Amino acid sequence: MSILKNKQIFPSQEMTQYFPNKKSDYCKPTHIIVEGTWEEMGYDLATIAKEDFGVELKKYFDPIYGAARRSYMEKNWPEMAEMQKGVFKAFGLPEDNNEYDGTSLAFDWYDESYDGFDLGSMKTCSAAVLPKEKSDNGSTYVSRNYDMSALVLWSPLFGKPAPEGAWGHAERWVVVEFRPKNGTRSIISGTNELLTPYVDAINEHGLFITMLRDPETNGLEAGPSSGGNLAGMANTHILHKLVSSCKTVEEAKAALLGNRITQTFLNFHITIADQDGNATVFEIDGKSGAYVFTDRVEGEPFFVTNHAVHLHPTPDTYPDTPDIAAHNTFTRQRILRDTYKNFEQPLQREDATKLMDAVHCAFVDEELAEAGPSERSLQEINADLSKPEMRIRWYLGDEGPMEGTENDLKDRRSEWVTFGF
Repeated sequence: MSILKNKQIFPSQEMTQYFPNKKSDYCKPTHIIVEGTWEEMGYDLATIAKEDFGVELKKYFDPIYGAARRSYMEKNWPEMAEMQKGVFKAFGLPEDNNEYDGTSLAFDWYDESYDGFDLGSMKTCSAAVLPKEKSDNGSTYVSRNYDMSALVLWSPLFGKPAPEGAWGHAERWVVVEFRPKNGTRSIISGTNELLTPYVDAINEHGLFITMLRDPETNGLEAGPSSGGNLAGMANTHILHKLVSSCKTVEEAKAALLGNRITQTFLNFHITIADQDGNATVFEIDGKSGAYVFTDRVEGEPFFVTNHAVHLHPTPDTYPDTPDIAAHNTFTRQRILRDTYKNFEQPLQREDATKLMDAVHCAFVDEELAEAGPSERSLQEINADLSKPEMRIRWYLGDEGPMEGTENDLKDRRSEWVTFGF
């Protein structure tokens, strides 16, 4: 057994007094630590997936896709090839099986569609990297909000009732720590996936990666994250791939350029930062399919929201948006920049959190704010990249309109919880 921990975070035995177990709490995160060979970790995560999350592996359209995928992983991501062997073992399949996709342990997606779904310009998430050159201790401070609808996905979007007993999106959040015997340790915080949780990751070298929706790229949104006709690396694989094999932004760039990436579930762009202060956003151009990087300018902060940065790099390239549209991607950029201007120097770690609080997603009239239905900041992260750790807090529920504001909603959030090596 490589499972060192598999426990719900709220409440834990030692934290009951701080995190009372309320049935109304929305996010119910679980902390999992696995250690061993990559095959052993794959086996144990698949066992947890079956027993605790009801995961069933998805089939490929044809075994040729499975054979090609296995060959691709053996050449380009041998750690995943080994994890897939463990997954197949847990599901009673031979390690050379080509019928099922063992590179994913997805859960809590309902009515995924191979036809995809037009999500339009739906806005989700914000991220910030503060300039190391201006920090109080020479560290790179990062933060991000994960904004998404606190609803069952995807059934309501397709006009279907949610299945009985369905879990809400991100309700069963996971923080998975990978401690390979021969490899890089990493912490991945994400949802709806156990083998390669998508959203945020950090490794022992201080490489931080976070994913945000980019409606100006292309892909099969609301599509399955595994099986079917997927080839190469799905975007849900990217975080785990990079933190398991890279130490710096430059190494991450090279790894991305050396792989075929298929966008599914949601179309993303990816912010990457390291402890040396380097930061970039990786984007796939929606017209040409080219891989594009936009780097942080030395001495300046780096903000990413939900438009293609390479198409709209600076405020003079933004369209006009009303202040009341507080969740519009360009409005959030202006809010982040204005908030940053008011910071005293040197910059402190708490300033990264102040930025995310300024664009926190919780509104009385979501349509007016240009937010999605029941969209909330479901998770918030703060990290000092000189330390292999992340602080995380989660959305628990709503309280009501916030006095003194035009459209803000007060919500309940957990206390910060720190995960590190």
